[in-house]
Amino acid sequence: MKQLFVILVLFFSFNTGAVGAISVLFVNPSVEGEPFWTKVQKIMEVSAAQQHVNLDVIYGEGNRYIQLAELKKYLKYRATPDYVVLLNYPGGAEQSMKLLEGFGVKFITLEQTIVAQEREAIGQPQQIYKNWLGEIYHDNFNAGKLLAEALILKAKEQNLTPQVVAINGHYGSESDRRSAGLIEYLTQHNLELNQTVYASWSKLEAMTKTEKLIQRYPTMNVIWTASDLMALGAFTAIKDKTQPFLIGGFDWLRDNLLLIKQKKLTASVGGHYLMGGWALTTLVDHHNGHSFWQNNTKIEIDLAVITQDNINQYDYLIDITDWSFLDFKQLSLLETKQSEYRFNVTQLSKDTLQNVN
Repeated sequence: MKQLFVILVLFFSFNTGAVGAISVLFVNPSVEGEPFWTKVQKIMEVSAAQQHVNLDVIYGEGNRYIQLAELKKYLKYRATPDYVVLLNYPGGAEQSMKLLEGFGVKFITLEQTIVAQEREAIGQPQQIYKNWLGEIYHDNFNAGKLLAEALILKAKEQNLTPQVVAINGHYGSESDRRSAGLIEYLTQHNLELNQTVYASWSKLEAMTKTEKLIQRYPTMNVIWTASDLMALGAFTAIKDKTQPFLIGGFDWLRDNLLLIKQKKLTASVGGHYLMGGWALTTLVDHHNGHSFWQNNTKIEIDLAVITQDNINQYDYLIDITDWSFLDFKQLSLLETKQSEYRFNVTQLSKDTLQNVN
């Protein structure tokens, strides 16, 4: 009987400790304080606190060389984490993955940022890099169509003939998939795209490019952008103009939502700042024996569009600082006994939250 008691104590001590033992490093790809990735990080911190995860953060400073150097330094001088969550920079994916593989660290990637030959080189999760558990991403193509639809429908509602320009981020990155969705939507509706320019995700550059586009296309009235920061740049360039402009972007940034509520911007597609918190939920499940990442290599989520017509359902997000109302444990497959994760950004709407509560 005494031996059985000792075994039971050890068993429960081990399992109790396992939950608290998980350590995760989040490689924030941007600079400290940048609006979108700061929100991703804050939500991850909520998820970590709820699920007893020790979360560390380093910054990539918006540069693949710096990100790789910071990751090397962390792994060399700090205790090796159980898992890493990161976004791969184009041109740096192989080096980062080889580094993590060499340290024996399992990892999840956010977003699908790697394309063409580099994507072929890294393969699929668990294929070439066995510690690459999977990727969590949204369909940028469909998201691009979603934003296009919101802008064009609003133009038609205002009896405008859509004259469309697009402002992209970087060549060959996720923004190209977003703009491909725009082109698909325009083609399906017999509309033309006057021109696509690239502004490197910069507000200032987007403003400068918009000023030049206005000179080149004086009748343009729809400005599709691949990020909210660039949408703000476009808005800065046109805010003193008398002609109507319909502008939209991605990320659900505070300033953009506020301008949508004021009917100065038209739309923003987003909700993907939840993806880091979701990633931690899957890692806690994996760490505690769930087989999801053994049987799957990806989680694809749908984004949602906030417009002038539905902003009242999301306006509380404009100034929110406390994300603790999000219950990440209730999304756990171990907690819910469900077979698939139900990650959905529309869970942030007021109606959905009221129905849950």
